[in-house]
Amino acid sequence: MESSIKVHASQSKPMAQISDISLRLVTDGTDGLIAWASCVVSNTIRLENIAIRRGLDGGLFLTYPAKRTASGSRFNYFNPITKAAADCIQSVILARLAFLDEPSMGEEAENQ
Repeated sequence: MESSIKVHASQSKPMAQISDISLRLVTDGTDGLIAWASCVVSNTIRLENIAIRRGLDGGLFLTYPAKRTASGSRFNYFNPITKAAADCIQSVILARLAFLDEPSMGEEAENQ
């Protein structure tokens, strides 16, 4: 199912349009991993392999793909550079996950 949500940083200035959100649920994830997400930002770039994780407090959060070197340094392939951008992407992806968790939505998808 394709969706598109426009998120505004303020009433007058759009921040980004997040669309084409897709999720792959994980059954036996480690480190709190529950799903992988992808999305398109402002019809210009596709972000893949964003991890959705459950923290020790039960809350959900996103982590972005990164490479760890032998020395333990971490280099992100991509990540939001502002809190507003991170909040925007996280809220849209977690809203999509919540939509999938609704029992009636799952039944409707099966019947189509």
